[in-house]
Amino acid sequence: MSRLLILLRHAKSDWYSGARTDRERPLSARGRKDAPRMGEWIAKAGFLPDRILCSGAHRTRETLGLVRDASGWESHDPKITYSDDLYLASPYTILGMVEACGGEFERIMVVGHNPAMDEVLIHFCPEAKPTASGKLMTTAATAIIDISSGDSRLLELVRPADL
Repeated sequence: MSRLLILLRHAKSDWYSGARTDRERPLSARGRKDAPRMGEWIAKAGFLPDRILCSGAHRTRETLGLVRDASGWESHDPKITYSDDLYLASPYTILGMVEACGGEFERIMVVGHNPAMDEVLIHFCPEAKPTASGKLMTTAATAIIDISSGDSRLLELVRPADL
């Protein structure tokens, strides 16, 4: 059985929204446009998750909702856990949460924040190529990593600009 780790960084947030805290910051207009495009790509590429771990921050929850709506996951119905532990999480926290899911899930998605998303990607796939500006997991970027064996492989790294 192949096992995939799907990393999804939240879409572009609105720094000028008037949110009282960073955790409450919503998506910007660009973020609300990019998230559904990533959802459509995830569905068309055949990477619908069966388990999702999502940060409790407003922008990650909003990203996941838009991705899910655009991908037609209603019939797929993955198990979703929202966790404040993923907000400002270290890569080791994320890896521990993925391991705690056990072997019953084939495709585990983590919806989170940088720098942790970059660090988890580098942990599994040091060969991942950054953009010209040096970024790996840009906002709304999705990385598909095969973690089935001892040697993980980056299958896809897709950014909104690629679509």
